[in-house]
Amino acid sequence: MSMLYTVEDVEAVLAAGLKLNDLPPGVRLTRDAARLMRERGAIDDTVGARPSVIDYKFTWEPGSDPQTPADIQDFFHSARIEAQKRWMCDIGRRMWEREYTDGNGGNLTVRVGDSLVLSTATMISKGFMEPEDICLVDLQGNQLAGTRRRTSECKTHLGIMRHQPLALACCHGHPAHATAFAVAKVQPPSYLIPEAEVFLGEIGMCRYATPGEPEIAELIGQTARQHMSILMENHGVITWGRNIEDAYWKLENTDVYCRTVWVSSQLGKPLTPISGPHARDLLELRRRYGMDDRRFTLRDDELRDTSNFQAGFVGTDEA
Repeated sequence: MSMLYTVEDVEAVLAAGLKLNDLPPGVRLTRDAARLMRERGAIDDTVGARPSVIDYKFTWEPGSDPQTPADIQDFFHSARIEAQKRWMCDIGRRMWEREYTDGNGGNLTVRVGDSLVLSTATMISKGFMEPEDICLVDLQGNQLAGTRRRTSECKTHLGIMRHQPLALACCHGHPAHATAFAVAKVQPPSYLIPEAEVFLGEIGMCRYATPGEPEIAELIGQTARQHMSILMENHGVITWGRNIEDAYWKLENTDVYCRTVWVSSQLGKPLTPISGPHARDLLELRRRYGMDDRRFTLRDDELRDTSNFQAGFVGTDEA
């Protein structure tokens, strides 16, 4: 899927009042398209401008959801929504290339209104999606727009969004290492790697229920109140974030973390978590990044791993 924007693409973006930072990561502009954006003030080249962090969070005016079929169609085909569709397709390709999905597995959602959510379709490889394969549903799962039928598992994503208002996008896949933990019903230990602790927090575990059914949506939704990454027993992994890129990063983080825990547990030494004031430092970094965590209220001596994880092989110093 091409992420190269031409003059025609940029004209649609500008007509929607968007700037370069509103576009999905990885978007490239033709020379003429970049010139047009610069002329219209959509690219800030100000010398000495204060550096900033790009925020791709999709925002909307509360109470502005389109109501009539015609307004819904206009919204669904607007430049802002088309940009989100392209972004979802790009994430799907990246998931497939990293073997986080197989066959028609995995699904993605992005919240774009009070009760509006973009969803991937059923029975389609996430590595070969096009924007026209994305559909629009409400928070109850009713399909409002799109020619492809929505995935039944989007109900699980919607359960997260109903229970966790901070969840504006969800990413579900079957990455082998993290899914192995889910199948074995082993919750990964915490406080082993700073980056994972800051950006993932405590990885949750949710008991099994049939995919696509109301029970799993409720169970996962409840778990998502305290966990941004959730292992689904005998199933896979689901993550949520501020945007689809953020949610996907957490899927990557989760699988790499589980793989690292698995490999390190085989090296003949016990795994020693970060604890005390150093663990508090990581939580403070997490707070600084605007993430919530139930462990914020714990004392330093209470900040320890509670997963009961045991290494598969621990050697001794005996001859």
